[in-house]
Amino acid sequence: MMIGTRRDKKYHAIFFLLATIVTLSSANIHGASLGRATKTINCIRGGGSYYESNPSYSSSSSTLGDLDEQGVYRGASVSSKLQYSQNHRPPPITQAIRNYFVSLQQFSPTLFYGTTISLFFFVLWQFQSTSQAAGKILRNHFVCSRYNVLKKKRLHALVLSAFSHASLQHLAVNMYAYSTFGRSVKQTLANQGVALWPFVVSASIFGSLTFLAMDKGGGSCIGLSGVTLALLAFDSLVYPSKELRMIVSFVPIQLPAYYLFLGLVGISIAGIMGLVGGNVAHSTHLGGLAFGALFYDAFKRGYVRQLNYKCRKAYYAIR
Repeated sequence: MMIGTRRDKKYHAIFFLLATIVTLSSANIHGASLGRATKTINCIRGGGSYYESNPSYSSSSSTLGDLDEQGVYRGASVSSKLQYSQNHRPPPITQAIRNYFVSLQQFSPTLFYGTTISLFFFVLWQFQSTSQAAGKILRNHFVCSRYNVLKKKRLHALVLSAFSHASLQHLAVNMYAYSTFGRSVKQTLANQGVALWPFVVSASIFGSLTFLAMDKGGGSCIGLSGVTLALLAFDSLVYPSKELRMIVSFVPIQLPAYYLFLGLVGISIAGIMGLVGGNVAHSTHLGGLAFGALFYDAFKRGYVRQLNYKCRKAYYAIR
């Protein structure tokens, strides 16, 4: 038993020695392979240096393993955001309003003057009950009706009534839509060298005439809804898949622009037929939507650009 045990220990020692030799030789083989692989990766074909350093990389930047004194990871971006939020406060409300109108005037004088004129006339409407002179001027020249336009021949009321608002809600909705869709349409028309103001003026006239044609009694209308819906119609036909977000009766809704255009057409037709109530000039809305669709068709066919070129040529010839 003792001899057998010594023999087993001898064999175990021999096996252990062989295993150690095999392990060391395998490590040398893998090390040599790794070295050759490293040289293969670093040595780029075509000559030159083995690698090109990235100038945007900083070896001292924070990593996932960098912790602060409290044991909490804080990257450089977090501290920079905190520093930015502490050092950059929003401007006062008066400065923010002033910056908005300055940027709006620089972007589009049509949007700027349309907004400021609407605000000015809204203020005048608030004094119509206290000032007889102001009320008379507003009712005679800033309201679209058969009496003013057809009987009294006040054709300027077709345009001026579009920039007339008596309620704050009506003004706020139209100003938001006018600025939102007006910016998009302005950029689309500018790509073809077409100004925005002919679109706005023509849409206001077309919407007012549609109202007069469908008005059966002595009704009247004011507001920029015809123009804003014309802008919406044109923009939705140019970009039918654009996602639009809105809130209807405190319910957020998101849908493609083309679907909104079709829905507004249906609502306007239903309102003209008397299926939808409310003190709303549905005929003016339908006229604005129709004008936007017709203008898009003419714009797509190149008629708008041709007419714009001829008008500019005649203007410079006279000048």
